[in-house]
Amino acid sequence: MDILSYLALIAGIIFIGFLSEIIFKKFSFPDVLLLSFVGIGLGTFLTNTDPKSFGSGAEIFSTFALIFILFQGASNINFKTLVKNLPSTLKLTVLSFVFTVITITGISYYFLGDVLLSLLIGMILSGTSSAVVIPLISNVEIKNKYGLVLTLESAISDVLCILGTLTVLEIMQTGTAVASSIFQSILSSFAMALLVGAVFGVGWILLFRKYDYLNNFYMLTIAFLLGVYVFVEGPFISASGPIAVLAFGLVLGNSKSIFAIIDGKSDDDSKVKKSKPKVSNKKVEHTTEEHILKNALTSDARNFYYEVSFFVKTFFFVYLGMLINLSDIRSFKFGLILAVGAFLIRPVVVWLSFRHKEIDVRERAFLEVLIPKGLAAAILSGVVVQAGILTINSSEFINIILSAVLISIVFSSIFVFLIEKNKFMGVYRIFNRNK
Repeated sequence: MDILSYLALIAGIIFIGFLSEIIFKKFSFPDVLLLSFVGIGLGTFLTNTDPKSFGSGAEIFSTFALIFILFQGASNINFKTLVKNLPSTLKLTVLSFVFTVITITGISYYFLGDVLLSLLIGMILSGTSSAVVIPLISNVEIKNKYGLVLTLESAISDVLCILGTLTVLEIMQTGTAVASSIFQSILSSFAMALLVGAVFGVGWILLFRKYDYLNNFYMLTIAFLLGVYVFVEGPFISASGPIAVLAFGLVLGNSKSIFAIIDGKSDDDSKVKKSKPKVSNKKVEHTTEEHILKNALTSDARNFYYEVSFFVKTFFFVYLGMLINLSDIRSFKFGLILAVGAFLIRPVVVWLSFRHKEIDVRERAFLEVLIPKGLAAAILSGVVVQAGILTINSSEFINIILSAVLISIVFSSIFVFLIEKNKFMGVYRIFNRNK
């Protein structure tokens, strides 16, 4: 393809992304599903457009999509709600990861007969994708705390998938793995990433407050965000970049509360001061105070970041669809079975995690179906191929993973659509019709 063809393709994809979002908001039909189908169409019918021809640029863009969508989702999280729901989130995440690994490993072993290879597939496909979950929950009616649980689960499970996959790879290459070192790696990766992300976040909002004109340079925050990810993922820290991004976004999203703490005030104090203005001899002091930055993320900044998120989300899902090789029917069927297995075990996990809590049927249904796979699985499949330890054809292995990823996105999108239309209220409702 020449330059003009690429530009025309980019323009067309943006228009399609815009239309799919309108359709999503008007009819509740998931935009990510439409975009994935567009990608499948491009990969199938445009024979002169090979997805691999995009090279490392596509991988860079996909990573940026993950970073930015995760950042935007974290910036909308209320810290008090986070602390309150963290135990439930960790319980759901760990149980879901363990049960899904067992299920997918068992299915894979039945077909492949290789324990370690089956375990490897289980580790890769046992997380959920932030790039899919966050856009979906931002456009459906779900209580904030459960949207938060799903957002955090998607970020934490990515780390578990990465560490689990690398551990199995180590076993396959060396024949040994120490459990204590694995546990230590998980803890250190989480702790270091959270600490560094939070520290950089606080430093960034304090810099914004001192030089408030910087708040108008939105791209500066994006550049700094990328720098945080690179620094944490790099050899100096070697921790989880996604978790650091989550912490950074969380700090920026709650900057108003952080500034209030620094000033020794609360939101209630601000309301009182607004209702009782100061007398004239304090006018100069009051005016000066009004110029102090109250929130690092203004409404204009949020609108800009939403537009960037729309852009990266649109191209990410189109590209993901283009990667699927539909001519490999065997791999596609295998991916379908793996995705079905993951969805069948999820209601059990949700029940175990929330059996002592009263949850609305609708919210429980969202918790049961929002388990799409995504970028982490796609990247890890490439890492495994590069390791050169596969006992099956590498292209077949990648297509199995990508097929499971795409099918899981299709399933989640369709179920969300049905829940929005009150056509499906989850597996739990089937066995508890009185609720």
